[in-house]
Amino acid sequence: MIYFGDIHNHNAHGYGKGTIERSIDIAREHLDFFAFTGHSSWHDLTAIENGRERHFIDGFRRLKETWPRVQERIAQANAPGRFVSFLGFEWHSNMYGDQCVIFPGDHRPIKYTSSLQGLREFCLDERALMIPHHLGYPRGRRGVNWDVFDPACTPVVEIFSFHGLSEHDRGPHPMVRGSPGGRQTQNTVRAALNAGLRFGFVASTDNHAGFPGAWGEGLLAVHADALSREHVLDAVRSRRTYALTGDRIRLDCSLNGAPMGAMVAPAREYRLQADIEAADEIDVVELVVDGEVLERFWPRKPAHNAALESGEPLLVRYEWGWGPWGELSLDRIADWQQRIGIEGGRLLRVDKCLGGGPYDEDRRHRIAQDGDCVDIRSYTSRRNAFADVATHAVVLQIQGDAATELTIETQRPARLSHRVRLRELLSGSANFHVGAYGTESFQFHRAVVPSDCRMAIDLAIPASALASYAYLRVRQLNGQLAWASPFFVAARPARRAS
Repeated sequence: MIYFGDIHNHNAHGYGKGTIERSIDIAREHLDFFAFTGHSSWHDLTAIENGRERHFIDGFRRLKETWPRVQERIAQANAPGRFVSFLGFEWHSNMYGDQCVIFPGDHRPIKYTSSLQGLREFCLDERALMIPHHLGYPRGRRGVNWDVFDPACTPVVEIFSFHGLSEHDRGPHPMVRGSPGGRQTQNTVRAALNAGLRFGFVASTDNHAGFPGAWGEGLLAVHADALSREHVLDAVRSRRTYALTGDRIRLDCSLNGAPMGAMVAPAREYRLQADIEAADEIDVVELVVDGEVLERFWPRKPAHNAALESGEPLLVRYEWGWGPWGELSLDRIADWQQRIGIEGGRLLRVDKCLGGGPYDEDRRHRIAQDGDCVDIRSYTSRRNAFADVATHAVVLQIQGDAATELTIETQRPARLSHRVRLRELLSGSANFHVGAYGTESFQFHRAVVPSDCRMAIDLAIPASALASYAYLRVRQLNGQLAWASPFFVAARPARRAS
């Protein structure tokens, strides 16, 4: 099974916003598992202009004072089979890079130390994970220090969060949102893998507004046998993980029968097999081998009518929340109440894509599938919206035919009623507004047919083309990405002298 979660996020128990209760409630609404990782300490913090180091120091104090409450709430939230919660904390370091510590159990202490080795020994004793993040920042400015990397309690590293992407020093999602500076080539994932280090990939939000799993800021997927702490941690320790930007791309792959993240015995030929179910149109799937793209794969493009006639499920993204342009200074929060129905078809699955803004301690998103309908209670605003994106979305998996209709009944922010045929959505979107120019709007995006969002790969790779590691990277046309944890080729045994 594939489960989705966020194991790096913050709130006011640290130097963020929001209560631990709010974080848990939000995570439970749209994630399978989450770890809260409160800001705990910064052993080599230096003075900052105008005394702004107090921002961090005060946050560390708040976590220390409220740690008993945090421990209790995380323990109460854990419900194997339905929702899994983990206790954790974040340790800051200019010299060694920041680390998230994630415990396998409840009611554990924070470790205060200036020594990375001391933190590692603590994690080994606790059987806790220790995961470095925002790797690509410059060394000495809270970026990773690969010289002290040890896989003992660090089977994976966080390659993406709201800070940006640390895969390599070019490409999308540059690290421009934080204070430490831009991506340093030597601190990227590619540099470490090329140097022979071995680790899997995860992503998480590092959200500071108490919104774990905020869409577009990072998401983690694990291949686990069941939804429990033990099974999720086993998947992470075995590197059966992949990193996502936000959309729930479902990805499974193997090399010579071994799962993602595995060590593979040397062979004359390697067989890569993959099944990909994206959440939107696939742009390209790339096989990265030893730091370079070895192969690219594109979806096939049959006629759209053939997709309806096949009876295979289609995807329709429904998005709501466009509102007044920020420059208009209409800084309101819009509350939404809607019900989407499927007539003449079946609603098979609903994926939630909930952004992290605006911050509101009391409001909540509540999205529930009810047979072939989905009820939406939500709120939107450009106020404090990540990357100025005010919208939220759901991705609906629908089985139907040319006569299938989608209905939408809106109660808030205005009373409206609309319907659109699935056949019409194959050729274009359906856009609606609640009033005149500048008011909120919502839309059904153009439908995605199976051949545009699903791929199966079966590729033979000669031993001469694969020396050390390989992984898959999936890119959708909407810019959403996924990175599978690498396969690693074990060193070939040395030949005995005759």
